[in-house]
Amino acid sequence: MKILELKRHLNKPEELYLCDLLKRGRDYIIVKYVSDRSGRVGSVTFDAGSKTYAYYKIGMGYVIWKMLNPDDRLKGYLFHICQDLHVEEDKVKFLDLLLDVWIDAAGQITILDRDEVEDCAGKGVIGEKELMWIDQQEQEIIENWKRIISDFNLLL
Repeated sequence: MKILELKRHLNKPEELYLCDLLKRGRDYIIVKYVSDRSGRVGSVTFDAGSKTYAYYKIGMGYVIWKMLNPDDRLKGYLFHICQDLHVEEDKVKFLDLLLDVWIDAAGQITILDRDEVEDCAGKGVIGEKELMWIDQQEQEIIENWKRIISDFNLLL
């Protein structure tokens, strides 16, 4: 079954990805996406054919992507801090709040796009409430990433 991922942004057009449903639970969904082109997360590059396993759980303040090379070697995990996560029968959608946490295969943590958060805050696109939410989710991820990733991998 195909699932449409709708990633809404505060500072750019929304993105749509057609993914394969891997697993559905009472309050979560896991999908797989195979990229047809090369890409980048921070300074990390991905080749066409790279795979992403994405975990969307209702009530979480972030989305988790497990990202692999085309040969299935782990590149790392990307946490998108978000709000308004909705899981529907054939669609998942969320509002990306810009800040991402990248954890590479060796466990090195990199915070991405803090400059975008600051820019949007300066322009009034993000308010104090959202900034507090972003900070809370960032701390949750940094403090608990090993458990979070382990729980995700158990579902795969």
